[in-house]
Amino acid sequence: MEAEYVDIVDVVGSGLSSDQSGYNLIYGDGTQAQKDLGWSSGYYVGYTYTTEFKLDFVFKADKATTATIIIRLGSELGDIMLTPDNFEVSLNGTPINYAAMTIQNSESMAAMKFEDKTLTSNASLLQGENTISVRILDNDLRGSTTGGPTIDCIKIRTDAILRYTENTDNPANRGSI
Repeated sequence: MEAEYVDIVDVVGSGLSSDQSGYNLIYGDGTQAQKDLGWSSGYYVGYTYTTEFKLDFVFKADKATTATIIIRLGSELGDIMLTPDNFEVSLNGTPINYAAMTIQNSESMAAMKFEDKTLTSNASLLQGENTISVRILDNDLRGSTTGGPTIDCIKIRTDAILRYTENTDNPANRGSI
């Protein structure tokens, strides 16, 4: 599930030099060169440097089952250590207690490198609607102020059939009100 294709209209964010919200949290142009960098659709979501940032990945499963949840993240803040105390990922309102993970620095937003990080291999999916929420908690990842990773996508490996609505027109809506 691509971060830039979820319902992002009411999401609030902040970056190193500007605040953004909604569609303007999306970075990239969807080019083949950006896809070749590892941006799974040529875009990603940035501006995660605020405790107001929360992104919801809503999907449906055809049955209750277990799943492996993987998140694809990058950083422009140097090497950062993410833990459940500074970067919350929850499934259906319950925080996932994942192991600390280091995200390597990228040279710039335009040269962002992403890494897949497995959060859990034993998540309990519900039959019907499920929500994975990503939320920035109060932290000092930017020295004395709040920071967060850039987010490319979430991957779910399971034996269930999953469905979710991709808002693929989100990147084209940047700059609109």
